[in-house]
Amino acid sequence: MDKKTAAILMASLLERIERDQAIGAASSHERQALRLAVQALGGEDAPVSPTPPVHLPPAPAPIVADASAESPRIALVLSSIQQEERTAPDVLMCLDFGTAMSKAFASIFPDQHLDLALGLAAGKEGYALPSSVFIADDYKAYFGFEAIEMSQGLENSGRERLDSIKGWISLQQEGSLDGDANVLSKAMNPSGVKLTQGDLLRIYLAYFTDVAEHALKEHVAEPRYVKRRYARPCWPDSKAQWGNSLMRRMLAEAQVLADTFSGRWAGGINIAELKAAVEQVKKLEKRPDYLIDEGVPEPVAVAAGAIADSENMRDAFMVVDVGAGTTDFGLFVSTRKSEEDEPRVFQNSNSIQGLMQAGDKVDGLLRGFIAHKESIDPSDNSGKLILADLSRRIRSLKEVLFKTGTLEYTLSDDTVGKIMLEDFLADPKVIRFGQAVEDGFKKALGAVDQSWLRWLAMDGVRLHVVLTGGSSPLPMMQALGNGLIEVNGHRIMRQSVDPSPSWMDDMPDELLTVYPQLAVAIGGAAETMPETNDAPLVFGGGVRAPSYVAGNIHVGGK
Repeated sequence: MDKKTAAILMASLLERIERDQAIGAASSHERQALRLAVQALGGEDAPVSPTPPVHLPPAPAPIVADASAESPRIALVLSSIQQEERTAPDVLMCLDFGTAMSKAFASIFPDQHLDLALGLAAGKEGYALPSSVFIADDYKAYFGFEAIEMSQGLENSGRERLDSIKGWISLQQEGSLDGDANVLSKAMNPSGVKLTQGDLLRIYLAYFTDVAEHALKEHVAEPRYVKRRYARPCWPDSKAQWGNSLMRRMLAEAQVLADTFSGRWAGGINIAELKAAVEQVKKLEKRPDYLIDEGVPEPVAVAAGAIADSENMRDAFMVVDVGAGTTDFGLFVSTRKSEEDEPRVFQNSNSIQGLMQAGDKVDGLLRGFIAHKESIDPSDNSGKLILADLSRRIRSLKEVLFKTGTLEYTLSDDTVGKIMLEDFLADPKVIRFGQAVEDGFKKALGAVDQSWLRWLAMDGVRLHVVLTGGSSPLPMMQALGNGLIEVNGHRIMRQSVDPSPSWMDDMPDELLTVYPQLAVAIGGAAETMPETNDAPLVFGGGVRAPSYVAGNIHVGGK
């Protein structure tokens, strides 16, 4: 390249920098150096003073630890609060905020079932929405699919995408998620705006809510203010009240944020704006609480959809919902007086148990398996960067391994490797995880009265296992559905059953394919749900009222 060409190209670069005023593109000293370089190369006509800049929206200034006074003032959209507190009586939506993916489903009673393709509503495809947020160096938060796309190629940056954010609720027992102990690290949030786990949860739930309501718009005239249930893990009694209160409040506040930022999610939203809006929402004297119906334990939601097609006079079902963060168990019994009757469903409340290990645990095990195989040192900077990049990609790598039986990978330092599924499953840590899942199954059954176990162990009785959730195809989860299991001296035969209800035969094939992932949202949108404390604690050969017809018709009792 000759000097004249180089001078022309450098002059063009300088002109673009000064015209666009790109933040961080070049300092005043760097621009002066460029001018001198252009002149030295013979470009005497290079601009020596900036051209008038195009007036662009101001970029967010770095904000100190607590900058509420400096935050922009956002005009909240309060229509959900200001309108009359009523919802359509025949429409119900269920929001399933998942650890890895979020899903939704809706019903118009008595017999319309509305599949909500959240991926399509978000501009991509499919029914599920990634539960991910990424805060980029432009101080914008990106959501769902965009969060994943924007975080690619940053293996050497030390940056972290916010995945598995639902786990923040599961890992805390009480108190607020807005305290100093819950402030996001700089690797997660480089903006300088003080952002807590509670802030980020509200913001993601607002995005999730807005996308779900956008998908519902295809089916109902006024989708924004319909009643909605939310699915939740099987929290222990010590946590259930706190967890439910937190979820109800955050979902109500999320509706205000969803209305405020509706239509603006694509392309990211300035963190300072989001933070300012959240702070204002926290201070509202009133929230749209009327929109939020009960929280439904995930196995209970599955039972409402899966057990409705029971054909025997009495059947036992163990529902196992395997998500990314938790594995939830629940024992249900369906009974009918004759073949013509609708089955009535009873839940043994003592069996509702949760194991805080699921698909994410397998992600971690695979990450560790690869790290050990490639001798990655997590204590040095190079190893940390390799592991950070591997963590961002581990879910997709896991899917390839379990679908094809072989995984060929390339790490961020160009290390190439290959592992076989049988070798991974034979790893002692993976075997211990499989045993932990089996022990969780036993614990759920072991919590019920001996009389129930005696019945389940009788000749001819089968414990039907309903496996659902995005991680249910994993081999150690599928193993729960078959074979003998011994619980407190009782030998019980398990039999895996298809969890999808019969009405789904008329649904699109692609929905049937992903039913295990959507089962919680589908069941949670049923008109009535099996309730806790409904089955007798001691099995007496029959069941007593109150009873609940599975699906969505009758509620009765004495």
